[in-house]
Amino acid sequence: MEVVRGAGEPMSIGEIAEKVGVSWATAKTNVLELSQKQMLNTKKVGKNWIVWMDVSRKPTETCSAYRRRRI
Repeated sequence: MEVVRGAGEPMSIGEIAEKVGVSWATAKTNVLELSQKQMLNTKKVGKNWIVWMDVSRKPTETCSAYRRRRI
């Protein structure tokens, strides 16, 4: 995540894999997992996956999220 945050612009999964030193498949798995947690945004454009981080978006605290943590 630091790689995407430090870049300040959208990156491909291949660029992330190269900078971190992991395989493309490993990078994709981790990126998609982080996107499920709404920490990264992803979009498939043609054959490429574009990844970016929205620094202005903060996680929202909702009643249901609070209840899930309490259970």
